[in-house]
Amino acid sequence: MTRLGETFAYVALLAILSAATLAEGRRHAALDRQLPLTPQTLYRTLAKSQVRWQVIDARTSDFDDAHVPGAIPFPGCDRARTPATARERIVASAPTVIVTDSGEPKQAEACLERFTSARLLAGGMTAWSEANLPEDSGDYTPPSATAGGGCL
Repeated sequence: MTRLGETFAYVALLAILSAATLAEGRRHAALDRQLPLTPQTLYRTLAKSQVRWQVIDARTSDFDDAHVPGAIPFPGCDRARTPATARERIVASAPTVIVTDSGEPKQAEACLERFTSARLLAGGMTAWSEANLPEDSGDYTPPSATAGGGCL
């Protein structure tokens, strides 16, 4: 085999492996979207400072009354309805948990598609509250750049 043929074979193999890896990543993300996350699992994950998940509160009301600590308001997953201070904090490629009122998949369908890797909080904010997990209330305030810990 010539040097050019060898190089072509390696490039072709690399392209095939890259395509397979990309397809597997997409399949994994699609499966994640179908598996809701329990409030207790989300709480334990957020409490571990080395795990960084973005929590998106997609509810169209009640954010001020109660929300998961550190959640970013994104009402109806509509940027126009999102507070200006929250818009810049929403990262489509970050691992994300979507919080709705009751955790119904229909409520989060459009929102789940906006993120590369997203899961729904099973039971929504209702289940979080019923599990007596920590809650914040009031308007959204972006985290301080000097904050030294998790939200829980």
